[in-house]
Amino acid sequence: MLDLPLHEPVAVFTVVLLVLLAAPLIGRRGVPSAVVLLGAGIALGPHALGVLDRDPTMVLLGTVGLLYIMFLAGLEVDLHELEEGKARSLGFGSATFLLPQLVGAGVGRVVFGMGWPGAILLGSVIASHTLLAYPAAARLGLQKERATTTAVGATILTDTLALLVLAVIATGARSGGGFDLGVLLRVVGSLLVVGGAVLWGLPRLGAWFFRTAAQDATLEFVFVLTAVFVCALGVEALGVEPIIGAFLAGLALNRLVPEGGPLMNRIGFVGNALFVPFFLLATGMLVDLDAFAGGPDAGRAWTVALAMTATLLVTKGAAAWLTRPAFGFSADEARLAFGLTVPQAAATLAAVLIGVEVGLFDVAVLNGTIAMVFVTCVVGPVVVERVGRRLAQAAAERVPDARDGRDRVLVSLANPATAEALVDLALLARGPEASAPLAVVTVVPGGPDQAAAVASGERTLSAAVVHAAGAEVPVLPIVRVESNVARALARAAAETRSSLLVMGWDGSAAAERVLFGSVPDRVLRETPTAVLIARETRPPATVGRLFVAVPPMAELEPGFRSAAGMLLGLASRSGAELVVLTPAPYADAVREAFARARRGGAAPEVRPLDRWADLPPTLDTALRPTDALVLVSARQGAIAWRASLDRLPRVLARRHPDLSLFVLFPGQVPVSAILPSGLTSGDRAFLDRLRPNAVRLGLRADDPAGLFRQTLGDAFPEDVAARLAAAPADARPEIRPGVVLSHVRSSRADEPFLCVGVSREGVAMPGASGPVHVVLALVVPERVPSRRYLGWLALVARMLRDDATVEAVRQAEAPGQAHAALLGALRTDAEAS
Repeated sequence: MLDLPLHEPVAVFTVVLLVLLAAPLIGRRGVPSAVVLLGAGIALGPHALGVLDRDPTMVLLGTVGLLYIMFLAGLEVDLHELEEGKARSLGFGSATFLLPQLVGAGVGRVVFGMGWPGAILLGSVIASHTLLAYPAAARLGLQKERATTTAVGATILTDTLALLVLAVIATGARSGGGFDLGVLLRVVGSLLVVGGAVLWGLPRLGAWFFRTAAQDATLEFVFVLTAVFVCALGVEALGVEPIIGAFLAGLALNRLVPEGGPLMNRIGFVGNALFVPFFLLATGMLVDLDAFAGGPDAGRAWTVALAMTATLLVTKGAAAWLTRPAFGFSADEARLAFGLTVPQAAATLAAVLIGVEVGLFDVAVLNGTIAMVFVTCVVGPVVVERVGRRLAQAAAERVPDARDGRDRVLVSLANPATAEALVDLALLARGPEASAPLAVVTVVPGGPDQAAAVASGERTLSAAVVHAAGAEVPVLPIVRVESNVARALARAAAETRSSLLVMGWDGSAAAERVLFGSVPDRVLRETPTAVLIARETRPPATVGRLFVAVPPMAELEPGFRSAAGMLLGLASRSGAELVVLTPAPYADAVREAFARARRGGAAPEVRPLDRWADLPPTLDTALRPTDALVLVSARQGAIAWRASLDRLPRVLARRHPDLSLFVLFPGQVPVSAILPSGLTSGDRAFLDRLRPNAVRLGLRADDPAGLFRQTLGDAFPEDVAARLAAAPADARPEIRPGVVLSHVRSSRADEPFLCVGVSREGVAMPGASGPVHVVLALVVPERVPSRRYLGWLALVARMLRDDATVEAVRQAEAPGQAHAALLGALRTDAEAS
């Protein structure tokens, strides 16, 4: 027969594990797991059934759990949102501290008859709070909501102010004096020194460790835990509560632990499965039911408990509700902020115990505080669970996350040495909210060694599957036996309905006429899927700034918005600052495109370039060793394509050999997906306006103005031709070698009109890679909506989608032949789609 309370380690741990197992099962019936664990702590604790004792081991694990909660809050908070919302955090933190502090001090003075030191300390006890309900918000995906980041930022302010009050009052009480300015200055100075050291030094140490010293996942996890508790211990040594150090460690490591990655998953799993439940159990064990059931102090205990609890609930609720209009919060967002800032925990109890020790509080205040802690630990998670579900549902409806292929990522694995890095990149691009499995494919050639090649490919895939499993991401492994690797990858992308294909690159190319080498170049011709080609030199989590170079007119590409959304998510999840470089005439349009794609987090910084040709020298001076670069490129035939884009990846790779360089080709979609309702009667009318008499053969002018005058003929006055000629070279994209597209809005156009100029011998055009054989001049009315404008540009760009069509137009003997070549295949494709 076991004696109670249990002390045998196996028996104690068995009981605890049974409680941890029962909590989520009961939670499925609508009771928050935190409430179940607190109730179990009360029932099994020394003041009820006496099954478990609150011994040093339980206190140790409970303390670790509290530190872990604060660490997770700092680690998971959206730093961009916290930075943008620092005014909200400061305002709400001030309100949620001052209201409880002032009212609580008044209650202590008037209701409990305390002196001013005790009353002020009581107010600070009520004003502080712990993010005990934060795990519930994180489970619902609300950790990046503005109400959550506001509450997290407010927590640091309220707890710091409460600790300052405790330090000053307790020191004064111990010395028999009153207010001690020296103590206040010492605590503030300690916070500034430690905070600066942690936030400056730990990110640099962590980046170095993850880049050079980490050998496996276990070592990375142990490093993170060590950093947390070293920071907590260092802060405590200076007289500040260790929860502040744990929170600062979370903030410092925030950018180094990617959201949704294997390391983040391990950190969250260990905390939510073990440390946080121990903290809740240990907190429940503090409740002494006998103190409220009878005895001489029961009446005062009830009075103190009810008064403190009511004061806390009313003032915390008032702070959330009164600041709501200033922050533009909805009612549910205000309730979420209230639920997150209500719970009290070990820090509150520690302050009360110190108050008892120095003679400012009696036992009734201690028991009342324990009751208040229990009530608030129940109220907070319940409010967060109920309100959070409504907010999560509203967020899902507000941002219709495509589950129809847009969250599907395919990774091509050819080199086992880079497999894990490419999978990590794909996880960041995919996002933790994606529902489709991550597809990984390896293509092996057929032949006599086929069996060995397949076995080698399977080993590569198995390593990738295990790595992705660490992030709890389902993986679809694919092995293809195919001599044509590019065709196999294109087929795999189509069969998996992938929206993004991730491939590796070593920074070289087989020849000057290709971008990356034979396989990636062929893939770009075989598939319309977005392709991200990566040369990674450092883990994404260690990237400080992610530069994105956007060429002229790339924002008009049909896949650009999806690409912008992916880049925003990648930067947010890796903790990198997003900096966009684009020519000045296109800066506003690019900024607007990113704004439309943004789903939260910080808006990118857009830096205008004078000319697209200024990109390499600009990067030479702007890039730091911790930066990475994404070059947004385009396939031949796209609106944004120009010959220089084919050379640029090699140029940048040579100029910056240690730079993580990514080249992104936005997806290409059918014309029917661009236009509002497929090919409408208006679009057919636009095509019909391209009559043979709009085609001019035999261009011979030596300057752009003359070329455009010849191309337009008498369709428009000379000032329109002058505007087309005066446009910068960036505004005249070479959509294929020898094909230039220029466009302009004009009040002289009542309807869109396309003119075509053809030169068999070729003419010179500034910015073109060689002789120009076809000039496309599109003139549209001033007030045409951008979406319609984009549709027409896409139609025009597809007219010359291959070399055969270009050659047919070039060799045309009459305008009618060129006209037929331009429209024949396009009309068939558009009507079929």
